[in-house]
Amino acid sequence: MGGGATTLRTIGPDAPALTLNDGEVARASMQALVKGELTTFYPEVLISYATGRREGDDPGCGPGMLYCKRICELLEAKGIDTFSGLHVPAGTDWKVFLLKLNSRFANCKVLIVVVTPALYESIPCLTEIFNALTSKKGVKIIPVLFENPLPRSDDQWTKVQAHDLKA
Repeated sequence: MGGGATTLRTIGPDAPALTLNDGEVARASMQALVKGELTTFYPEVLISYATGRREGDDPGCGPGMLYCKRICELLEAKGIDTFSGLHVPAGTDWKVFLLKLNSRFANCKVLIVVVTPALYESIPCLTEIFNALTSKKGVKIIPVLFENPLPRSDDQWTKVQAHDLKA
């Protein structure tokens, strides 16, 4: 990748800026992991992340996508299928993620949440967490802290309105 490598020690908030090419490479490598058709791929592990675009990062790119990619790579190396927003092809509604998380076909047992300050600005992430919490299938949530400092509780989810929280 042009802006950074795929090791955890080089993809943090202080890593070089991420380019559109970096984003395309990350998405292509994750989309290649989908087994069969996207519409029939229901893995047991899903990953929720906020991109966390920094100054200098191209639109749609940020360290969160690389944290997510690395988790996927580590689990896939152990034979564990995963799914995240990175697996969703361009032109496909990101809400396909919610079908993999909480629908009659869902097979999700674990939602890994990439915890960064950007998480607390992301309505899609909050929606994903809410869907995991309200799933009748007992989805376990595993938060994984990647960046500090996190916002104070009064500063978390400040952009969220009541109409944003729909299952």
